[in-house]
Amino acid sequence: MTTNKLFRPQTNASRLWVAAGELWPPFCNQMIIEGDGSIELSELRRAVEEASSLNPGSRLILKNSLLHERWIDSEETPPVRVVDGSAWSGYNMNGAPFLGDRLDIRSGPSCEVLLVTGSKFRICFRTHHAVMDGRGTSTWAEDVFRVLRDEKPAGSEYTTTENELLNLQKKSQNEAPERYILPLENPGEGKGFTWFRKKITGRFRELLPSVMMLAASEAWRYSDGKVRIAIPIDLRNRKEGLRSTANLTNAIFFNIDKNTTPAELGNQIKRRIHDRIDGILTWEDHILKFVPGFILKSALSREAASTRQTGLYRISAVISNMGRIPLENFTTPAFNPESIFFVPPGNELAPVFIGIHGTDTGIEIFLTVPAGHDICNRAEEFLERLSAGLKSQCVET
Repeated sequence: MTTNKLFRPQTNASRLWVAAGELWPPFCNQMIIEGDGSIELSELRRAVEEASSLNPGSRLILKNSLLHERWIDSEETPPVRVVDGSAWSGYNMNGAPFLGDRLDIRSGPSCEVLLVTGSKFRICFRTHHAVMDGRGTSTWAEDVFRVLRDEKPAGSEYTTTENELLNLQKKSQNEAPERYILPLENPGEGKGFTWFRKKITGRFRELLPSVMMLAASEAWRYSDGKVRIAIPIDLRNRKEGLRSTANLTNAIFFNIDKNTTPAELGNQIKRRIHDRIDGILTWEDHILKFVPGFILKSALSREAASTRQTGLYRISAVISNMGRIPLENFTTPAFNPESIFFVPPGNELAPVFIGIHGTDTGIEIFLTVPAGHDICNRAEEFLERLSAGLKSQCVET
């Protein structure tokens, strides 16, 4: 039993992510590092143990405390597992069933590391989205590689919540939320989630707004309805010196019509981030903390069924730009990374998730969608059109 008295309270956001993880597992961040060379299993386990002791957010479990739940340090090192990736290309889910394995936030582990064998050497850091976001996952992984290079880990905290960093407007929204179309034919009831990855060479201006507009154009292939895109924003820079593995991401939303331009969207995004305009509370936000977990799960499940039936959702897509991921932070004397990528989590309330990050030669783009019902072919076609649209806007190759 842990004796650590530090804890992170549950927030509205983390309660939603817990429920989403139970309904649509694994609902986790998956950071994959692939390259040449190798890392000994014993050395990786030693590095994970040392780095995790200074990044205890990787060891969190959810515990009940009287009428409240809270995240505490289990003091158990995240496991390092060896899995067979010999049939995995790294460009889709095929041959990688281990990426669908559940993480147990109540008994642990909520995070783990996979050493993936195959023709290409890969290491995968998996973190439940209620525990970490993409930046938190990268923070933990960087410290593991520091230990592998015999450097001192930087460490991080886990107790800060997004509520301490948000700048919400005082007014509230009481009306029922609108519904929006997807950049994909209505997937119906799927069987889990799948994803696709594509590399694009070149340099791009207004990258994120361009992807947003291309996603909106894809939605209008199927319907003339309204489009609303969610953009995750990292809140860490709002607290000086903050190094945290916690999920400190907040989504801001943008309505797009056929007259919107990438330049206009880019200016809106910059203004929202600069002015810290984080949105407003809805009536649902005000009551969420009083709703028992089993009722919350039931409500989310019913809404997912309703949206599948109508083909209309609270948002059209989530589009996340992680920026450039520095390969040099993930080297060891025996391993040289070629690429690093994140597999976005999936959930049926926001079934289309697009992830982007920069590389030395261009970008990589990822698409997560519900599996089943022949949606995979349509999703791959969408990713091809998205890639072609970006290539046509490339300013340098």
